Amino acid sequence: MTTNIFQYGWWRCQARRGDLTHWQKWDAAYFLAAAVPLQTMMPLAVVLVYIGGLNYPESKMWYGGSWFPNAPHGIVLYILKWLGVAVMSVGVFKATRLHKKIAAKWRQLRRVPPQVECQ
Repeated sequence: MTTNIFQYGWWRCQARRGDLTHWQKWDAAYFLAAAVPLQTMMPLAVVLVYIGGLNYPESKMWYGGSWFPNAPHGIVLYILKWLGVAVMSVGVFKATRLHKKIAAKWRQLRRVPPQVECQ
């Protein structure tokens, strides 16, 4: 799913036209490209350690029945995963220009209609 979102963002950036700088055209693709490894590191580590048995049990990310990683490398991977979610959200907003659509709709809804006076 993460790589498909990156592909969609790449396609949206490639379709942009006009007199744009490189960053204005490809900003979303850069955000999404940065999000892919950030979001996939922790699930990959879980698969390698807990399913593949890579350096198990020394590489465990959870100790003592914790619901969240409490080993140093597990904590780092957990933080990076959520950083990846934030970076991907920014990339999706930039690729779809959702922030501009929401702002335009908000301005439209906040417009005060002219008052009609009754006489």
